Amino acid sequence: MSDYAISIRVRNARIRRKIAECGFRNVSELCRLAGLNPSAISALLNLRVPPLTHTGAWRRTALALAEVLGCTCEELFSETQRTLVLRTNPRECTVTESELRKLCRRIERPLIEDPGERLLDDSDEYSKGAVVRRALDELRLTQRSRKIIEGYFGIDCDEKTLSDLALEFNVCRQAIEQSLNITLRRLGSRQSRSRRLLLQAYQPANAMGTADETRIRSAQQRASLLRTERERESRVSAQGNAPRPVRVALAT
Repeated sequence: MSDYAISIRVRNARIRRKIAECGFRNVSELCRLAGLNPSAISALLNLRVPPLTHTGAWRRTALALAEVLGCTCEELFSETQRTLVLRTNPRECTVTESELRKLCRRIERPLIEDPGERLLDDSDEYSKGAVVRRALDELRLTQRSRKIIEGYFGIDCDEKTLSDLALEFNVCRQAIEQSLNITLRRLGSRQSRSRRLLLQAYQPANAMGTADETRIRSAQQRASLLRTERERESRVSAQGNAPRPVRVALAT
């Protein structure tokens, strides 16, 4: 017997990964910076329209998107996706509890909410630690709060227990735990840039690409150039369509 109803929405993971690698928070930000049509880009992302036209040519929207993301259309769309159109995207199905547990083990892991859990994976600890440090920098914590969370999770130091930290700062154990919970809640805020940085570090490599500063700057420069070019084309087109003044010869 089914215990859960889940909704499924299918998207192009290649596009999502490239957007993340280039440092864009979402499609809206990418379109705003590059001057692209959000509806057209969302249609490609959600597989509502194919990137190839009936003549086999790439749509202008697909070409513009690839240009901003610094790749080719072939990299953004698999062979099947180039002509695929989903009649309906969101679907709902029912699963048992065991099936749900299997599914949850395959999706991206959430941000840590329990201070007892580890913040870092054992693999690639150096690069993930660098991202975590950047995330903490974004919060602008007090020196004490910063030292508490770094000490508890062993960031650039040996891991310490709540009791160790309480003894170091000469406070009770509950005060250390409260400080940790406040910092973790701030890290988990959906409006926080720290959260996005942690997601990049904490997701599996095949779930979302990791943005680096060089790639972000290049993507933003491409987006700015494309937006400027499109605005110039719009001005030229508007000037060409403007009615010309009619000259009237006056009788002498």
